Amino acid sequence: MRSLRKLWGFALAAIACALVMSCWFLPGRADATVPQAPNQQSALTVSAAANGNTLGISGSLTAGGKPISGAEIVITLDTQNLGKVRTGGGGNYSTSTKLPDVGPHVVTATFAGDPTNRPSAGMQSFAVGAPATTAAPAAPTTVITAQLSPSPVAAGSVLLVSGTLASAGVPIDSARVDISCDFGSGSALGVTDAGGAFTANLALPPTGQPAKLTVTVSYAGDNRFAPANATFQASVTAAATPSVATPSIPPPPTAASITPATSTPSGVSSSAAMTLRNATTPAATVGVVLAIVGVCAFIALGVLWVLAWRRHDLLPGERRGFGSDFGRRSSA
Repeated sequence: MRSLRKLWGFALAAIACALVMSCWFLPGRADATVPQAPNQQSALTVSAAANGNTLGISGSLTAGGKPISGAEIVITLDTQNLGKVRTGGGGNYSTSTKLPDVGPHVVTATFAGDPTNRPSAGMQSFAVGAPATTAAPAAPTTVITAQLSPSPVAAGSVLLVSGTLASAGVPIDSARVDISCDFGSGSALGVTDAGGAFTANLALPPTGQPAKLTVTVSYAGDNRFAPANATFQASVTAAATPSVATPSIPPPPTAASITPATSTPSGVSSSAAMTLRNATTPAATVGVVLAIVGVCAFIALGVLWVLAWRRHDLLPGERRGFGSDFGRRSSA
């Protein structure tokens, strides 16, 4: 019995020691293994600024007004992850990347939190503009001079436009010059020579003339010289009325008077000779000639009739007439 009592005594002592050790070690282990929930809200800022072809990204991380150092910040540009950057001793961070294309963009910074600070994020929108272009130097001013002649000009006549085209005192050669007029809506084209001079003619209508006309001279310009235009005026007079010459009708010729002779002249001198012309003389002459020809033809026909039908001896079986045996006689 004494051995059993001793065994139970040692067992109870061991259980007591185990309970004491459990009460000593378990509270410290619970404190070491169970994490504490973070109780401070962090604040994260981010900003982006272009510097040439580089985009700089920077910001800071704080909690309760105090910087958080050594924290990891994830940087995202639009949908592209640019990687992670750590905050410095003052809670600041910075990084850079290539400047994105022209247009609007968004940069985002994210803090995942730590055992004592809650997560936070910052975002900024910005836009990248087109690169500035260098303005081309302005072309020197182009000067147009012109003269209108005659001045004043009469309606219905031709107006001569002559002038020069120059820029900063330098003549502009081989340049097209357009010329128009408000009277009659006429237009012309001139081309400058080596000295910058040009000429053109404008035909004016004969009616509806104004007191003054305006001529506009224009130059369209090119890659060397600036465009230009100028207006010039001239007085207008009425069109000259053409003179119509009245035809002169000569008086009819006076008929020569014929004095009847009282005696038969022995001779007619050449100075006193007079030839009378009758408008019907050619027709009468033709009639006389035709009459003479008709009489001669009638006489010739009569002679032929007599010769053809005169009597002569006929051979047996021969007949009188205009046959192959005409005029034959019988042999003796």
